[in-house]
Amino acid sequence: MFDFTDSQLELQQRVRKFVNENIFPNLELIDKGEYQEELFKEWCKTGLVTLVAPKAVGGIELDTKSCAIVMEELGYGDVGVATGFGANNLGSYPLLISGTLEQQKQHFGPILEGKFGAFALTEPGAGSDAGAVATTAERKGDEYILNGTKCFITQGGYAIDMQSSMVVFASTDRTMGSKGLSAFLVKGGTPGIRVGKIEDKMGIRGSQTVELVIEDLHVSASSLLGEEGDGMKIAMKTLDSGRLMVAAQGVGCGQRALDLAVDYVKKQVEGVKPLAKQQAITFKIAEMEASVEAARQLVYRGAFLKDNKQPYSHHSAITKLFATEMAMNVANSAMEIMGSYGYTKESQIEKVWRDARILSIYEGTNQVQRLVISGGLLR
Repeated sequence: MFDFTDSQLELQQRVRKFVNENIFPNLELIDKGEYQEELFKEWCKTGLVTLVAPKAVGGIELDTKSCAIVMEELGYGDVGVATGFGANNLGSYPLLISGTLEQQKQHFGPILEGKFGAFALTEPGAGSDAGAVATTAERKGDEYILNGTKCFITQGGYAIDMQSSMVVFASTDRTMGSKGLSAFLVKGGTPGIRVGKIEDKMGIRGSQTVELVIEDLHVSASSLLGEEGDGMKIAMKTLDSGRLMVAAQGVGCGQRALDLAVDYVKKQVEGVKPLAKQQAITFKIAEMEASVEAARQLVYRGAFLKDNKQPYSHHSAITKLFATEMAMNVANSAMEIMGSYGYTKESQIEKVWRDARILSIYEGTNQVQRLVISGGLLR
């Protein structure tokens, strides 16, 4: 499928084995917000702690198609776990875009040792509008002093506790709006940055989501990624890459919902007629399968475009929009097929449905994707 190489097929089987052996047996603990650290230790043993680290710093430097394979399989197992593990990739894209080799070594060093990184952009007043970031970075001599608050930061607490690496966005000139946004490499555990609120979420409880409080955080001038004012460009390019991975998670999530529905209708009998023989059910199953497969095609087409250095930003927005809404719709259809049983935790679809809901919200809401797509057509 999709011209996977032998090594990509081996990678797919390796991740699938991890899901079957480590995620499925522990879904109840994962959904309680437990078992994250134990699971991550097992994940590190696979050698896939961060997929995008360059070979120059000791990484495996997977291409986009291979990354999508990994995220689809993890999304099939648990979207929260996929989100948590994916934080190491999301937090690393800025280094690939604008980081020097020395900055890349600083960033990837602790992550390749088996630690979590983080990407800190979102704020209470700056969700979809990254240009509204209120966190400031004031240059004083050979350092910057950062102040502000970040919210909904995936694995941010782990990055601090593990003294790992994160990318923090702050404005070096608020009078310039989005053109004044800059990006900084910050070592977790540095005085001046701490965890505030830890979110108690409806779904994706296999990942940590926190508020970061930044008070007089001193970082060296050499921590600046690119130049002052490059932050918006770095953030948007990062999210272009990240959206393909979110879409891949959506494909995995949708496939999981479809498989649960198919398994249910094959076993369930109403009256004397199996559900699998009722046309209304079979037509719905067919629509679900078509939607999952269409989303999968979009994901791997996007991966092809990126790997072959062709423009992919517009396609990435289309893919994120379609694949994440597919995941929600297929999970919802699966729950409806199962009826009251689907609303119970025993069915498993109840958890998949809760997890799927985040996909259209994070890394650029689907309303933003619609703006990107229509803007590309109408400008």
